This record gives sequence, C-alpha cells and structure tokens, in this order.
Amino acid sequence: MPKTVTWDYIDESSFKADDPEKALAVAEEFLALARDPETFYDDDVTPAAVFIAASESFYDALLPLRAYEAAREAQDAPGDAAPDKRVYLIEGLLRTGQEAEANELAKALRAEKPEDPMVYSFLGDSYDAAGDAHNAERWFDMGIEMVTKVINDADDLDRDELADAMETRELLILGRHAVRHAAGHKPDDLDEEALEILEEYDEVDEDDDEK
Repeated sequence: MPKTVTWDYIDESSFKADDPEKALAVAEEFLALARDPETFYDDDVTPAAVFIAASESFYDALLPLRAYEAAREAQDAPGDAAPDKRVYLIEGLLRTGQEAEANELAKALRAEKPEDPMVYSFLGDSYDAAGDAHNAERWFDMGIEMVTKVINDADDLDRDELADAMETRELLILGRHAVRHAAGHKPDDLDEEALEILEEYDEVDEDDDEK
C-alpha cells in the first residue's frame, strides 16, 4: 500500500476491482490511507478525495451504507473532491433513505449557486436514481440555465472553454430529457433539442460503422 497517493494509483486500483469482493478490498485500502496521518498526497489529490474514492468503491462492493459513511467522513477531511465533496454526501443520504437531510444539504448548496456545472449534473443524476423526478429535473434545469448564461457571455471564453460549455449543456439537456421521458411528460422545447442531439449522435455512430 503506497504512502504517497496519486490519481494513477486510485484509477488503476479502482479499474482492477472488477467484482464486489475486489471492490471491497480496494475501498478498505483507500479508507485506511485517508485515515492514516502519515499518508502523503500528490499535488492534486486530497484526503477528502481518497475518502470519496473509498465511497465509490463501497458502492461497487454493493455496500451503500459503508459508501455513505465514507462520504460523511470526507466532509471533515482536508481538501475537496470534484465537483464538490458535498454532492457525494447528498448521494449517500439519498441512497440510504435519508431524504430529509439530503434535501436540506442540497438546499444549502443550491443557495450558493455553484459555478461548476457538474454539480448540477451529479445531483440531477442522484435524485433521478433515488426516484425523485421533480428534484432531478430541477437540478438539471438550474444547470442548463447556468451554462446557457456562460455560453451567452462567450466573450469571456476561449474556443476550448466554449466547446466544453456546449458539451456540458448537451449533457445536462440529455439528463433532463431522460428524467422527463421516464416520467411521461409531454415534450417541451428542451426535450425536442435533446432528441435532435440524440439523432446527431446516431448519425455519427452510423458513419463510424460504415468506415
């Protein structure tokens, strides 16, 4: 077990954990590292991020309560975990039936108006997985509104940043459409845009198949 944690180590360990038993062993290893005061971290790795890596591995091990507990520990650990370590706690609360606390934490996070669109995407997906279509659509809507505003102020973005923003907007629109489609809602303008995006993806796949 390394004493200096890098993203390569986290990614490779997680990739090799291809069944619940292996995932549990990796989760326990990550947890031990995050708790050990003698562990060193690469420049872009934080103790909180290692707790979150443990949490995600516990999900792979089919142990949502352990995953929630690791995400809870991350909240008091130094550093953050992209896009925001609080979203992992909200996910854990939702997946363990603690909706009231999840909603309170989500409300506090929403009041801060996060600038990272992946916060909105993550929570949209988390509420969707929990069967809460209303809050799922709400988070996707807020993310779309935020990213659209960024795109409309494109003078502040270079070409790559604009492309990333456009791609993120598509991701949010598709997430929203999936929620609304599953709920049986009548398509609106954003749903129609989502269908156009999906059609474009299908055309690209067909072109790739022909090559």
